[in-house]
Order: sequence, then C-alpha cells, then structure tokens
Amino acid sequence: MNISEKLKLARKHSGLTLRQVSDRVGIDDSCLSSYENGHTQPRLSQLSKIAMVYHLPLSFFFEESNSITTQAVLWRNKPENEKEIQAEFLQLCCQYKQLELWANERPNRPLPDLDEHENVLEYKEASILSNRVRDVMGLGKYPGKSLQVTLEEVYGIKVFHLDLGDLGTAACAKSPFFGNAILLNVRCSQWRRNHDLAHELFHLLTWERYQHQSGICEPDQQEEKLATCFAGNLLLPYESVLESIYKLTDKEKKITLSQLDSVARQFDVSLESLLWRMHFLFYWKEEQTRGYIEEAKEYVRQTQRIDSPRPSLYPERYRALAIRVFRKGEISMRRFAQLMGISRKEAEQYMDRDVDHEIPTPAA
Repeated sequence: MNISEKLKLARKHSGLTLRQVSDRVGIDDSCLSSYENGHTQPRLSQLSKIAMVYHLPLSFFFEESNSITTQAVLWRNKPENEKEIQAEFLQLCCQYKQLELWANERPNRPLPDLDEHENVLEYKEASILSNRVRDVMGLGKYPGKSLQVTLEEVYGIKVFHLDLGDLGTAACAKSPFFGNAILLNVRCSQWRRNHDLAHELFHLLTWERYQHQSGICEPDQQEEKLATCFAGNLLLPYESVLESIYKLTDKEKKITLSQLDSVARQFDVSLESLLWRMHFLFYWKEEQTRGYIEEAKEYVRQTQRIDSPRPSLYPERYRALAIRVFRKGEISMRRFAQLMGISRKEAEQYMDRDVDHEIPTPAA
C-alpha cells in the first residue's frame, strides 16, 4: 500500500471525518483529501501530525503491512467516539510500557491468579474473590483509600483518565505487550471512579475465564452484575462497614442519611453504593432499598459532597518514568515533550540530569 491508501485506512479505522482531522491537525480538508487520493504527498512534518491524530506511529505509513492490529478493549457503555478514544487509550498504554522498558522497571507483583478450578459465576463466588483479593493486596479496612495507588505502584496496572462523556463509562484491556490497563472517565467523581476501578479490576482478574483473550470483548449482563458485586464487596468490607454503621446507630437502631453519608466518605464510595451494600448485609427487600436510595438521591442533591480535583491524564508513575529516562539521555527532548504532552520550552525545565542521585543501600 502507498501512503495515500494508508491515510484512507488510518482515517477509516479512527472513525473520524476529513473535517474532524482537519480541525485537529490544522490542514485544510481539501489538502487531506488530495493526500488520500494520491494527487499530492504530505510533507513529513504534516504526516507526523496526522499520525498523532490517528494514534499511530509515523512508521506505519512506511511499513509493508497493510493492516492495523487492534488490541481488544472491554467497554462498559461505549462512548460515541469509541474508536478515537480507544486508539488514544491503547497508544498511551504502549507509551507507558515503552517507558518501563527504557527505565528497566517491572511491576513488583503480578495480579492474583484464579485457582485452576475456580469459577466466578455467582454472586457468592464474586464476593469470595473480592475478599481474597483485598487480603492479598493488603488493602485494609478502607480499600478505596489505597486501591488505585496499590494497583499502579505494586501491580503495574496502567490507569488513565480521559473524557468519556456523561455516560457511566469505563474500560479495560489486557495485552501481551503492555500488560493490564484501565481507562476511567475524568468527568466522574472520585467515589464513582473508585467503584469503576474495582469493577474493571474484576474483568482483568477473570479475563481468561470469560475468554476475552480470544476476541470475545463484549461483557454479558451477568458478567457485569458480578463485576458490580465484586466492586461493592471489595470497597466495603463486611466487618468494617458494620463497625462504622453500629458506631453511629442510636438506641432505637436507627441512623440518619447524613450519618450514612459520613460512613460512605470513610470508604470513599457513594451513598448509593453504601445503601446497596447494606441491602445485602441486612437482607432488605428491594422495594425498601430503592425507597432509601430515592431519599438518598434527594439528600445528595441538597448537600453536594466536595470532590477532589480532576486527575491528570498522565499517571504519576508514568510521569516519573518519563522524567527519569529523559534525564538519563534515553530519549530526546522532542520525544519527552510528546510523551508528556508539553511544549519543548516546558520540557527544558526537566533537563537537569544531576537531580536523580544514586543512594547506596546495605547488602541483603
């Protein structure tokens, strides 16, 4: 395939129109059309910009291969611009892995393996799995406080935040190259992101059991329900939740919504998530629970919980690796700026290679 044919293929794969590409690269759409039809050739600098929009390496346009290999991504509530977001997510994952290779750094531990004969097909099994994972990972009484840091720093899961619209959307991917990755919606509150993080962790843990490695990347309704059950149990441990609730319960065994909201904040989850957890702990009737949840929604509307600032696109560990390999001269300033999403002038601030001192450690 020549460059013009590859330009057509790349745009079709991205799901973008000529106008959308034009707006992103600053090249007139008539020029882009001319490139795709083979009437004119783009300059290398222009081709580089176009490659970035399609989240492809520049080398793609010069390789013999005439196909784009698509890594499977497991979506929950796909956004309208799914293809574009998915391409960006996978590119970020590959960049992250490349930084790990340059820095010669590997995750400390692999994710817990399921027992050879262990199935997760019922709610009870999902609950048992959540308890085991929480213990193995050492998440403690309030798992939501440490879950993301543990997954990123100890287990090497690549967690990115992109704008996924207003839907309750998240995704995950598992690759032989970059490992495990989770995509969260930057628009969501911290407590919603915690739930989504735990939800997607379930999919990564059970990836092979549900045969997603074979290209079956559409979770069915039961799998999603089990993932939700796993997330609720992981973030709201049985004994810790009961202890926190009973501390605030009055002599008549009653507790207010404001008190329950304080318990939800302890665990860094939503009030609604806590009520659903109580539904299963106290064997409430579903009609009763839904009534409580409607009251809780009205309470939340009147007393908006202060949220933490929006997370950065680039995880802290990703940034630290990029700075380290740049200062060691493993990558150019241009490449460093590209990886960090900053200008060359901003990249110059990171040039000091004497900052990262080596400190001797005692022999083991």
